[in-house]
Amino acid sequence: MESISNILKKSKPPTFEREMKEDEYLHDGMFFCKSCKTPRQTLIDFEDGRGERLFPQHCECQRIEYERQEEEENRRKHDEAIFRLRCRAIPNPAYRQCTFAADDNKTPRTTQICKEYVAKFDKFSAFGGGLIFWGSVGTGKTFFAMCIANALVDSGLNVYCTSLSEVVKMAQDFDNADRHFSMLMSKKMIVVDDLGAERGTEFATEKIYEFIDGCNTHSVPLIFTTNYSPDILQKACEDTTDLTYARIYSRILEKCTPIAVLDIKRRKNNAEANYSLAAELLGLK
Repeated sequence: MESISNILKKSKPPTFEREMKEDEYLHDGMFFCKSCKTPRQTLIDFEDGRGERLFPQHCECQRIEYERQEEEENRRKHDEAIFRLRCRAIPNPAYRQCTFAADDNKTPRTTQICKEYVAKFDKFSAFGGGLIFWGSVGTGKTFFAMCIANALVDSGLNVYCTSLSEVVKMAQDFDNADRHFSMLMSKKMIVVDDLGAERGTEFATEKIYEFIDGCNTHSVPLIFTTNYSPDILQKACEDTTDLTYARIYSRILEKCTPIAVLDIKRRKNNAEANYSLAAELLGLK
């Protein structure tokens, strides 16, 4: 019986004979593109005795177009993946619109702090360093927190935006509480909106402490928004009449740097305070 190798040597490779297209011309027995003047065929010499045969190939403009389409498809897939990640990270659709591009730049110092936090997030993440945006109602605390969240999502990080009341609801789902907790601890960063509005039962406060302590232990950075000033937060840490909340706020201040978010009228009077906080956050001191 004849060996397979001998059979293959005797076989001829496929030919790709076809008619010349309108955008081609014939040169040296091969089709060339009229536009880029590069060949759309290549000649291959088979050393096993089967001779030379023409095979199709992309001309230069076809190659460029193919790479453009491939890049466009990859970009589309990337955008779809980021959109899915953003929907999981930020349940409220309105908050997905909170980006640095939408910033009115009326508080440039706060914007700068947020952008620096994003730029150096890997260093903050290493020790679980977070922020506390504090100020009066309507100053943009949530907006800036969500700007950071959206920017980190854009870089492909798995973040999550929630509230402490939602954390308590997860803990009350007893059949899935452990799974919920593991999910939270797997995040790269968590935004918690409206710190200070979560007082409730002894069960609730204990679960809030477990969440905060877990984030600190797993180095999951937390970003809070609150109407409470750093002085009030510090007093809560020292309040011996409510030890559970003292433990909660102590753990928060252990890893989170307070950042004042002030309205335009108050911003000028607090410029030095803002600079000091930003310098501390950015390691300029």
